Amino acid sequence: MKKYFLLLSISLLSYANLHSQTAIDSALNNMNVDSIHDTTKLRKLYTALGDILYSNPDSAIVLSDLAIDKINSSIQILDSTDIDELSKTYFYSTFNNSKGIAYYLLNRRSESLDMFVKNEKIARLKNDTNGILRCNNNIAVIKEGEGKSEEALKIFKENKKLYTLVKDTGGIMLSNLNLSSSLTPDSSIILLNEIISLQNKYKYEKILPNVYSNLYSNYSDTLYPETLDFKKAIQCLDSLFYYASEQSDFNSIKSYYIVKSDIGFSENKYYEALKNTEKAAKIDKDMTGLISPEILSQFYEIHKKLKNYKKANLYLEQMVENKDSLEKLSAKEDITKYESEKEFEVKQQLDSLKHLDEIRIQQAETKAKEEEIKTQKIIESVLFVGILLVIGFLGFVYKQLNTTKKQKVVIEEKQQEISDSINYAKRIQDAMMTSSVYLKDTLPKSFIFFKPKDVVSGDFYWIYKDQEENIFFTVADCTGHGVPGAFMSMIGTSLLNEIIIEKGIKDTDKVLYEMRAQIIKSLGQEEEGAQKDGMDISLCKLNMKKKTVEFSGAHNSLIHISGEELKTYRGDHQPVGLLLGDKKPFTKHKVKLKKDDMLYIYSDGYQDQFGGERGKKYMAAKFKNQLLKMSKETEEQQLSLLDQEFSTWIQDYEQIDDVCVMGVRVI
Repeated sequence: MKKYFLLLSISLLSYANLHSQTAIDSALNNMNVDSIHDTTKLRKLYTALGDILYSNPDSAIVLSDLAIDKINSSIQILDSTDIDELSKTYFYSTFNNSKGIAYYLLNRRSESLDMFVKNEKIARLKNDTNGILRCNNNIAVIKEGEGKSEEALKIFKENKKLYTLVKDTGGIMLSNLNLSSSLTPDSSIILLNEIISLQNKYKYEKILPNVYSNLYSNYSDTLYPETLDFKKAIQCLDSLFYYASEQSDFNSIKSYYIVKSDIGFSENKYYEALKNTEKAAKIDKDMTGLISPEILSQFYEIHKKLKNYKKANLYLEQMVENKDSLEKLSAKEDITKYESEKEFEVKQQLDSLKHLDEIRIQQAETKAKEEEIKTQKIIESVLFVGILLVIGFLGFVYKQLNTTKKQKVVIEEKQQEISDSINYAKRIQDAMMTSSVYLKDTLPKSFIFFKPKDVVSGDFYWIYKDQEENIFFTVADCTGHGVPGAFMSMIGTSLLNEIIIEKGIKDTDKVLYEMRAQIIKSLGQEEEGAQKDGMDISLCKLNMKKKTVEFSGAHNSLIHISGEELKTYRGDHQPVGLLLGDKKPFTKHKVKLKKDDMLYIYSDGYQDQFGGERGKKYMAAKFKNQLLKMSKETEEQQLSLLDQEFSTWIQDYEQIDDVCVMGVRVI
């Protein structure tokens, strides 16, 4: 497991962000627009490049080369409003770094190393300490992969000294992680525990799955009895699963199930091992569409132990399928070639026999039958011409049918590609939303009724609990639905993480004000002809101990039910996005709560849905009455009642919008 997570040290140093194909197309189109400044073109191209760096490194190299060509041909990069970091040298370094990572992912290690060495020289010319450290770290990772462990270890140690000197906590943590993969278990455990201590202070949880993975490896390494501790190893494994689940880190979750399967297998608990292997296989299938040879091998060994020889042989066949496919193809080609040659040989023999028969017939015929032979030849010629015409017509029909079939295959393939892309986008969007585990841990008595109109949704929800016991929860409705709405929902989720978690802005009205500014800036909405995309949102800050909630909204409202009384706190009549006219501050409502009160926030999809006997909208008043009527029920029953009511109302009508309703019980 150490070796597996060593590769992730490069991922931690990359700048890959989640962007859509639309962002890539938009960035490429901008490259040919003279009115857009070169810095803007390059910045957007780099942002879009992050979307494909790990999924399609070949294309990432092409985009990087396109950007470098633009830098070389540009007369002036900077304008009066840009800062020094957006110089030519900065862009060279940035896109070279992307190429280096792409080469690494393609296993083109020498080219990857060249890129990082070139960037290290650029960083030294700029006296860019962080750039030097980043390049040196990536160089060390490559050397470690080439078996040059001593050189890599020396670089990792020097990097840690420099990170300590410039007080870069993230760099210190990353250096410790890399060093832990190269040292003995006792030294490695000390470094990894130092990372955990720093994380508790600086809240950099992204690194924790890697940390607990390496801790598990050290505590379970039977070659070092002095650090061998299976109890601690299992604790670390559980921590790995917890943090990987919080971050939707499916690679780490898969690794967890593989290790759990190995442990069950070694303890002769084969059914438990099989259950964990099946979970790992499902993640593998969802992520790549395939099951790795490692997991197939585990299936084979388990079923062999369980004496399920039929299933064991099935997995064994799948393991060797890729290896055998080329050999089978070659054998098939040989057979086809042999059959073709044999058919030609038989045909030659038949033609020879036919020719001999004709000679014998001609010799046996008398002069009296010459006229009859001539007539027969005429008939044969006519038949031959007729047969040729029929064959020609059938050939034409076959060609047309074949063309139609190929066109149908192409259309089906394109439809499948589009469907696969949208389903992949859904997995990405699901990964970015708050997990059900974290939701129940943070808000035990709560529910979410989430029903997208299409595969992906423009509605999203988000939850976060800070150290002061404040629980932030939100439901937002982005412009549009389906794929365009999903892109905006990802931007909204990222901005909430940045503003509340990273920047520490805790007032709900200020959070929405900052979100609006960031969306306008990110989407370039102040430029002429920009899209007026944005979102309607309800944002709450709940403190269970103080029994208070702060609420701010953009078009969307908060419903508070206490006993038999329902109160509505309306959001401001302005979106989080570009608004014609003045940008007004958002209002902050402070509400005192009592135990067992219910809070509801929602998008407008539920109340705007057409249905019923007359095909009318459900309407807000009916929706509030439904909430009041069911507010005394348990959260599970409320979710069921909302679902039943919606299904009964919509009948055979088409769902017109995404639907999201969140209910929270005060405890």
